[in-house]
Amino acid sequence: MDSAEEHNTEERTDLGMTSAAIDPAILSVVSVDVVALTYDVSARRVLVATHARETEPYRGERALPGVVVRSGERLREAALRAVAKLGIDVPPSALGQLQTFDEPSRDPRGPSLSIAMWATFWNDERIHTPHTLWEPLDHAPALVFDHSTIVTTARRLLAERLWRDLDFTRGLTGAEFTATDAVAITRQLTDAEVHRANLNRDLARIDVLTEAGVAPTSGGRPPKLWRWAADDAGLLPPGRSDLA
Repeated sequence: MDSAEEHNTEERTDLGMTSAAIDPAILSVVSVDVVALTYDVSARRVLVATHARETEPYRGERALPGVVVRSGERLREAALRAVAKLGIDVPPSALGQLQTFDEPSRDPRGPSLSIAMWATFWNDERIHTPHTLWEPLDHAPALVFDHSTIVTTARRLLAERLWRDLDFTRGLTGAEFTATDAVAITRQLTDAEVHRANLNRDLARIDVLTEAGVAPTSGGRPPKLWRWAADDAGLLPPGRSDLA
């Protein structure tokens, strides 16, 4: 969760019930926290977005963007509200659900559940805002609440999706990428060494991915260039989601 004013009695009773009508023993706030990622081609780094909280608790400290889910709100809508806290006004290239975190003491304000979501953005100037700090995913800063745990878990789960979940993968790589980019992304998500030739063979087996020559280079052997096949929307519809 990311906003103290949202995590109050009104949010807990937004179904039209008064606090007297609710048994506190069964009450738990539901929030959405977003692990927003981009790939910086120039630095060859997968980056995760955080921001400085504007309210207590932990005012001024780093956290993932998050919101309390409103009555009748879909997870996608809540995730987009959370991303807006970063000052990013473009939709994610892809969006999906990760895992629910239910440690009872995860929030000092009271019991809560966090539904962690992932979002990918193509790296351009529109996502670099004064409210956003992009940090390497494999060297993410210490975060408040259980957000460090969420980032660590997200890295592991998204490593399993890479090159298998095409929405996530294309949302991270963009329309085309080099073999060097593929190695860098894979290494940073899996925290393991990557054999370039084996990875290229794996990429060649993906039906909607085609080899598009080699990338320009200032020296050495030029890397293979890979390009995603365009679909009806060009590549990916803005904000495409794997949510039901």
